[in-house]
Amino acid sequence: MNPIRRRKIEAEAVRTVAMMILSGKVKDPRVHMVSVHRAEISEDGKNMRIYVTAICTPKKQIKVLAGLNSAAGLFQTTLSEKLSLRIAPRIQFLWDEEYIQSLDESLRLTRKPTHPD
Repeated sequence: MNPIRRRKIEAEAVRTVAMMILSGKVKDPRVHMVSVHRAEISEDGKNMRIYVTAICTPKKQIKVLAGLNSAAGLFQTTLSEKLSLRIAPRIQFLWDEEYIQSLDESLRLTRKPTHPD
């Protein structure tokens, strides 16, 4: 797949999934307060990973991912229609640990060290 087309599909996937969640098109009660960060489509265009986070406990994290993965068919259909894809990529939602680690690192760097006087 052309790298430029691939990036365009990934960007549109993030935008579309986020809008569908925010607009309430996903009726699953487990899916709420989800932030969509990035998408990666395979070279052949058959698989797509979408990375998300949410402010929740680890127990709820599993439920959020289960809710999103159960609605993957809705996302697949919408994306393939919107982008006129011949093959609808199989979508898998994953927790974005890289994003969380980058936030932790940013917070660590911006905190002022406390010096006892």
